Amino acid sequence: MVAYHDLYDCRVDLWQKAADDWVDLARRTLFHAVEPAREHGLSIEDGRGVGAYTGAAPVGPDVPQNVRDAYTKELGHLSEVNDLIEEALREASQADAKASAELDKLAKTINVSDTSRAHNEILVEASHVEFDILRADIPVGKDPHLVRTWWDGLTPQQRKDLMRADPVTLADLKGLPPEVGRELRGPDGKIDRVEMVRYALDHWDKKDDLDYGALGNCTNFVSSSLEAGGMKKKIDPWTGLMDDDAWGRQSGTGWDWLDQHVYHSESWARAEGLQNFLLRHGSKEVPRTEAQPGDIVFYEQVAPGTETAPGETHHAAVVTSVTPDGDIKLTQHTSSFQNVSLDSREHIANRNGGEQRIRVVRPEPDWY
Repeated sequence: MVAYHDLYDCRVDLWQKAADDWVDLARRTLFHAVEPAREHGLSIEDGRGVGAYTGAAPVGPDVPQNVRDAYTKELGHLSEVNDLIEEALREASQADAKASAELDKLAKTINVSDTSRAHNEILVEASHVEFDILRADIPVGKDPHLVRTWWDGLTPQQRKDLMRADPVTLADLKGLPPEVGRELRGPDGKIDRVEMVRYALDHWDKKDDLDYGALGNCTNFVSSSLEAGGMKKKIDPWTGLMDDDAWGRQSGTGWDWLDQHVYHSESWARAEGLQNFLLRHGSKEVPRTEAQPGDIVFYEQVAPGTETAPGETHHAAVVTSVTPDGDIKLTQHTSSFQNVSLDSREHIANRNGGEQRIRVVRPEPDWY
């Protein structure tokens, strides 16, 4: 029996990196509040912006118009400064609360010896904590002006990190520059990567509409995500979806066997079929270091002596996040996981089935 002390270190590293990023973003948000305060002659006292008219608003008919105008401008500047201060405090407070809660959980998991529980529960939970910390950096539901000010205060690397970590939340914000949305969704307009990721995150624990039995539903789930992102069908005019070079699905009969073979292409639900189809039609394999949300991860069997023949691609998953430290997060079916670390799942696959080759494919369809 092996005590999983290294699991403790792993989880500490996960949330510590995320918490460090979170605190750094909070610090920059606060710094960005100080800049306009100085620019407009304001000061910050007891965590609030203070101006010339604070506590003594000029009122009455004898107040000159220029004083009224100066007061109105100061109110606007104070509102901007105080909104940024409140956002920075929110980020810092949540970082502290998350870190404290995670330490409490860690104390209970140091001596876990069940390897399945370690990888399927504890590391999954740690991955979600890291993702939650990153997501909390984003000013969801805030005024568009505050959102833009917050965004402008980030470094180029911080912007890139957040776009890779949580594209769906960023895409839903009001106030970001239009080019950010275009980059998140995909510059060619053929696949909306945000909607592809959104589908995967929303449906990871939902039942598939077609059960492929022993074949598994991993690729069915990936194809459904591609479809949600707007990838168009490729159907042969004579043989339809039964063609070897087709992709897509159509309304079926409700009889699984017939629907699988007639109303769904082979590339729809077979990992190797989808991988090869995409690579034949404009998509490209990219290094793991360049993975981004909306890419697809394929597992190819390397080790001999298993049920899967060496060289066969047998599993697929959607990349739904990449954290600032480069950890690729997958969302998948069979088995169903949301934003789980590729490193953790690869370890399980290597242990259970022997050596695997991981391929990251960026879908870029060329038939439309």
